[in-house]
Amino acid sequence: MIRNLFFNKTVRTFLLIALLSMSACQPKPSRVEQMRMDKDHRDSIAYVQAQQTMHYSDSLLQTLLPQVDPLLKSFRYEKNEKVEDHGQYVHRLLQTNSNTQRNFIQAYVSDDRRITIKSYCYGNNAIQHHHLKVSAGEVYMEREGSLHVFEVEGVHEILTIEQEDALALLRFITEHMDERIMVTAYGRSRITYYLQTNEKQALAQTYHLAMLMQDIDQLERAIKVASMQISKYENKHTQCK
Repeated sequence: MIRNLFFNKTVRTFLLIALLSMSACQPKPSRVEQMRMDKDHRDSIAYVQAQQTMHYSDSLLQTLLPQVDPLLKSFRYEKNEKVEDHGQYVHRLLQTNSNTQRNFIQAYVSDDRRITIKSYCYGNNAIQHHHLKVSAGEVYMEREGSLHVFEVEGVHEILTIEQEDALALLRFITEHMDERIMVTAYGRSRITYYLQTNEKQALAQTYHLAMLMQDIDQLERAIKVASMQISKYENKHTQCK
C-alpha cells in the first residue's frame, strides 16, 4: 500500500516535470498574438454570459407575460390619435367622466411605461394646490407637481405628478392598503379627504401594472442586447472559418 502511494506520487511528480519542460520548450507568443488570445478569451466569456442572460431573461419573461392580460381587464386604454403618440391605461374606477365633481386621485400607465398621477380637486374656490400628501397614521409621503386650473360650474384643479414621484406615491398607497389613508392637497389653502377602499384597490392595481410593465421592458431590453452580442460573436467566428 505504501509502495503504491509512493509510486503514484513519483509518477505524478514525473508528469508534472514533463509538462513544465514541454511548456518551457514552447515558443513564447508574440505580444500581438498574446493580445489576440486575451481578446478571444474575453469575447468567449462575454458570449457565454450573453447566452446565460438570454436564457434567464427569456424564462423570467415567460412567467410575467401571462400576468398582463388578466390585470388589464380592470383598465381602459385611452389615446387621442390627433395629439398623442402614446396611449395610456387608466383603471375603470378612476375614469375622469365618472368623477367630474369630486376630489380624487387618478393614475395612468402609458404604453411607453411612463407613470402619471393626477390629483383632481373641485370646489367653489381655488386652492392652488401644488403639493399632494398621502398619510397613514403617523407616516406620510408628499410630492410636488404641475398645476392646471379651469372653471366650469365651479373650480377644477388638476395636479400632475410624473414618473418616480408618481411611482413612490402609488407604492406608499399599496403598502398601506389595509390602513385608512388621508389625502391632503395643499397650496394657497388645503383640502383633505380619505381614499375609499375601492380607490385604494384601483391605485394598488395600477402600481402592480406599472411595475409589471417596467419589469417586462427591462427583460426585453436585456434580451435584445444579449441577442446582439451573441450574433456579433457568432458572425465573427463564422467569417474566420
